[in-house]
Amino acid sequence: MHGNTSNDSPQKPDLRERRRLRTMETIRKVATALVTTHGLDHVTTEMIAEEAGISLRTFFNYFTYKEEALIPPSLGFPPKAVAAFVSGKGLIPEDLVLLLEERLAEMELERKNIRVIMGLSDAHPRLQSVREHIFRQYEAEFRALLGQRLGLAPDHHRPTLMAAVISTSFRVAMCRWIEGDSHSMIAALRTTLATLPTLFDET
Repeated sequence: MHGNTSNDSPQKPDLRERRRLRTMETIRKVATALVTTHGLDHVTTEMIAEEAGISLRTFFNYFTYKEEALIPPSLGFPPKAVAAFVSGKGLIPEDLVLLLEERLAEMELERKNIRVIMGLSDAHPRLQSVREHIFRQYEAEFRALLGQRLGLAPDHHRPTLMAAVISTSFRVAMCRWIEGDSHSMIAALRTTLATLPTLFDET
């Protein structure tokens, strides 16, 4: 970062950005609650907007259609956490878990809703498409971070392959966590990443 702002004191989002994030989160929570209660086919964008206390126009300022409001946002790491990962000297999977811990802890509070949405996405093509888009975003975020850490362009084959493996591991860990095979998303991710070094062993 430049100017008077340092990595130790990352600039906080301004008031407008905080309001935008709060509104987006409110819409997501309302949409999830309505779909959980009434089913996806019986929920409209008008219902979501009314329940969230916003106009339909405001809804469309944030989301293109109702299914998009059901999927979690990109991971979005704080600058200080990114700097710690990029300069980290430990094993990359372990440092990655440390980077993800705060975000995954937030997901723990939404386990029930995430299970509902992930289940719905298997049966609804548009929702499945949005879900896949989000996972591609996750992979792009991992690729950019790994490129910075390795001093390579994000499209270099090494961070590209590493990000693909990590993104898939993240997806597998999320499925295990949602299905109840692990008590926490963090534990599920640690377990999944720990299998990578010996994944292709035949002994």
